Amino acid sequence: MTNNFSNQYLQLRAQRLAESTREFLARGKSVVRCEHCQLAAFACICPWRPDLEARCEFVLLMHRNEVFKPTNTGRLIAELLPQQTHVFCWSRTEPAQELLDLLGDSRRRCVIVFPADANETGSKQRGLVTELPDDGKITTFVLLDGTWKQSGRMFHLSRWLEEIPCVVLPEALVRGYAVRKSHQEHYLSTAEAAGLCLEMAGEVRAASALQDYFELFNLHYLATRGAVAPVIGELHERMAAYKKA
Repeated sequence: MTNNFSNQYLQLRAQRLAESTREFLARGKSVVRCEHCQLAAFACICPWRPDLEARCEFVLLMHRNEVFKPTNTGRLIAELLPQQTHVFCWSRTEPAQELLDLLGDSRRRCVIVFPADANETGSKQRGLVTELPDDGKITTFVLLDGTWKQSGRMFHLSRWLEEIPCVVLPEALVRGYAVRKSHQEHYLSTAEAAGLCLEMAGEVRAASALQDYFELFNLHYLATRGAVAPVIGELHERMAAYKKA
């Protein structure tokens, strides 16, 4: 699907493509893909993409290996919330000045979405945020987008992130989500984690839409892998309803 839609993920991807000296060869490289959702053209999810807004915002720090992966889910956040999602390629020693300015903005309450107890040493150095007060600041969730191992390195090696506290997602939300999902305990994709953040921030409609869009992405990704057209059903109807609202 070709249109004028853009977001910071697509801009970063275009920049990385321009800078690349060799082609990224992922599984299924021969598939003709939509330039936006990166799914097979016959399984494109762009027609069901709603344009949402939220009071909170996201900073997506992408590991360089994630930018070109068609399986990446962090970009789904940028697709649904293009005005509230800031996307940067992670660097241990040379973070973009625009990123540092954003993290240091006094109008924002920046929190990292990463378990503070994942490492005892790290948890002792971090502040913890358990609730989001309504004080007029823009709650800004910092998401580390990579594999679990990559995210851990990003969390512990980024000295410029050390002053930013970790957000503690309410246990009731995490438990309730685990009941609805079949993933291993505490294992969440970037998009799923963002959905829980939106719930914590009281953005119920946006949270529900992102969770449904993530399921839609999975359905169409399986169709892409199987080279079969996705079955249109109730999930598509729900996404269409978000667009009409």
